[in-house]
Amino acid sequence: MTTTAHAPATGRTAFLAAFLWSLTALPLALWQLASPGAGPFTNPTERQAIAFPEAFPDALAPSLLLAAGVGGLLLARAKPRLWPLTAAYAVVFALLVPTLTLLIMAGYLSAFLMPAALIAGPVLSARGAGWRVAAAVLVLAGIGALAVQGTLDPSTLADLLDELGGGLVDLGVYPLTEVWSAVGGACWAAVTVELLRRRGVERPRGPWTSPERAAKWGKAAAYTAFACSLPYGLTRLTWLTPWPYLLDAEELAANPDVRLWGLLLGFACLAGGVLCLGLVRRWGERWPYWVPRLRGRPVPPRVAIVPAGVVAYLFTLAGISFPIMAVREGEPEFLLLFPFPVWGPALAAATAAYAIRCSAAESGAAA
Repeated sequence: MTTTAHAPATGRTAFLAAFLWSLTALPLALWQLASPGAGPFTNPTERQAIAFPEAFPDALAPSLLLAAGVGGLLLARAKPRLWPLTAAYAVVFALLVPTLTLLIMAGYLSAFLMPAALIAGPVLSARGAGWRVAAAVLVLAGIGALAVQGTLDPSTLADLLDELGGGLVDLGVYPLTEVWSAVGGACWAAVTVELLRRRGVERPRGPWTSPERAAKWGKAAAYTAFACSLPYGLTRLTWLTPWPYLLDAEELAANPDVRLWGLLLGFACLAGGVLCLGLVRRWGERWPYWVPRLRGRPVPPRVAIVPAGVVAYLFTLAGISFPIMAVREGEPEFLLLFPFPVWGPALAAATAAYAIRCSAAESGAAA
């Protein structure tokens, strides 16, 4: 099997990555220990999902991180029987340390890409020159309407960019530590999988991993992930109506930059939901007709698997911290808008099914 042939090389890479990651934990821990109030792990937003009680000394967390870094250097050469320890590292650094900062930044990055997608998408997807001209006219009419309304007023755009830039400056280096923690969790998860493989715990593949079965449960998972994107995306679209949800119409009228951010984030969420369907539709396997130069060609599996896997990982992380924060802040109804505990695993399952089907197709082509 191709998977078995590449397993040793993949395993060595995982151990090396975990070792290097543990090495970086030492200076980060010492930095935080020397500057408890301004170190890299000091979250300016104070939105930690799992926080130490205030009675604990400030030196406790960086001391534990220092010990974890030393322990990680030793575990990077762990025997298979120590897989519970590497699994604990994966759980702590992937699920308990990160907050929603990574997800929020990814959401705003996606929102930045939305203007180009919303302008070019309808024109490219229209069939025929006449329909493309009509789509272009509609896009220009929509831009004009939003400009007249004030949502696309130059001053609104300036306020939006100023707010975003100020927010990034306030966060400082903290987002980088969240990236570091999430990467570490992924490294230790890969090490754990490799240790289980070496121990022989991994059982022969069940019938559910066949391409036919994967197509069925992958389709259910993809449509579930798509459905999870609808509550937030459709809620943001109500901001275009006189009956907005979550905010008052007067507040939105007085803050057009808030309306613009909300619309961009809502469209980004809905676009992500549509892309989930690409994992089970033909246009996720072959470039659709509206993609210049690539139309009709096979889609390289990594083009879909890598971004979908990253987003599924971020949503799964949020599935731990977001419910805790929602309950702690007395707003559990937000889980209906952001069903991350379902969203992340569903997208991960859809991505796994897509990978299984692509692997089987490549094996059949090679044969």
